[in-house]
Amino acid sequence: MGKVHEIEETKKYYNREFQIWTDKKTHSFHHEKSFTKLVNLWPEKGRIIDIGCAHGICVPMFLGIGRSLTYLGIDNSTAFLKIARRRYPQLQFEFGDISDKESLPNKKFDGFWAAAVLMHIPFSNWDHMFSNIERLCKSSSYGYVALPVAHPSKNQNPNDTRHFTILTEEEQRKYLKNRGWKIRHAGILDGFTTESVWRWYIVQLP
Repeated sequence: MGKVHEIEETKKYYNREFQIWTDKKTHSFHHEKSFTKLVNLWPEKGRIIDIGCAHGICVPMFLGIGRSLTYLGIDNSTAFLKIARRRYPQLQFEFGDISDKESLPNKKFDGFWAAAVLMHIPFSNWDHMFSNIERLCKSSSYGYVALPVAHPSKNQNPNDTRHFTILTEEEQRKYLKNRGWKIRHAGILDGFTTESVWRWYIVQLP
């Protein structure tokens, strides 16, 4: 299976099942502790890009704890974007695929937020994807990455066509280090499953 096909299948899944996820995942406050740490590292009125914003699941934290920030959400699911724009008309949401440079905004941001999204890109395309993040953000800026160390769904639905790149925590840390991304804070994220398969990292870009 080619990497383009895997990305397309993931996009098709979210465009097809968007209502289930919109109804099921209604808030993002399991990220609250790490978000609060990150806000203290971002400039007070910084411009932040939310990569894979979905239906705006993390927006409540930006409207509350991060209310002084200028927010832009990007996603490659038009169904999710439609809901995000309806729910939060005061904010900006754009179509964008972090694996496709041509689809990304031509702006520089003071930081990024990528909660449970980068694993949907095949590992063979990670160097390209991480280069895109570096191009979007200013040098030495801070960001957030949440990645799984196992498949997050215990009983995977056969209709679930999403791609997952699964790395051990050691492999995740090694990849970030090899890119020159400094891990400033890290932890285990609860909230999606009882097995705590998610690892989060607050990183500083080169």
